Amino acid sequence: MAVTEDKKNPLGPTGERLRHAIARVREARGMSKKELSDRVAALGRPIPPLGISRLEAGTRRIDADDLVALAFALRVNVNALLLPTDGDGTEKVDLTDQVSLTAADAWQWADGDKPHATTERDKYGQVLRFRLDSRPEWDRDPIRKMYNAVLRETSDRNALAGQSGTFSVEDGQLVLRADDGREVQRFGPEKES
Repeated sequence: MAVTEDKKNPLGPTGERLRHAIARVREARGMSKKELSDRVAALGRPIPPLGISRLEAGTRRIDADDLVALAFALRVNVNALLLPTDGDGTEKVDLTDQVSLTAADAWQWADGDKPHATTERDKYGQVLRFRLDSRPEWDRDPIRKMYNAVLRETSDRNALAGQSGTFSVEDGQLVLRADDGREVQRFGPEKES
């Protein structure tokens, strides 16, 4: 573990992965520390070459604004610096000192595709709720918008929590069907007769 200026709060596993990823990507791009420094400065986040050296050594912390500028300068998304990009996805990744996921699950969580954990009770609702909460309003498809509206408008949200089944879209409405195929509940605009 790298020693940081704030010894009370040493880098955790994601910080360690981040510092190595910056060096790995920078070197893969054939970029010197000076060139990376110039690129982030052009993005409005000046980090001198010595600062880049300290980031890579783990003796300087990276704040959120620096992280975004570094990702832009290195031409990758932020997740490519925070998560592993090698292996087959089955290896365990420590995200914090207390949370470990497979690399594939970590990427799905970071990309907003699925929560890091669900319970069997309302598993589908938990995944959909996570997807809704992880995306901006303008990027949600009509099914997600419909489901979100139902959650906002329904005073008794527990009505769905105890149900087991699957959601589908039928005639422009969100339909919850029990495992045996029977319709449990229907949401969305009423069909015109």
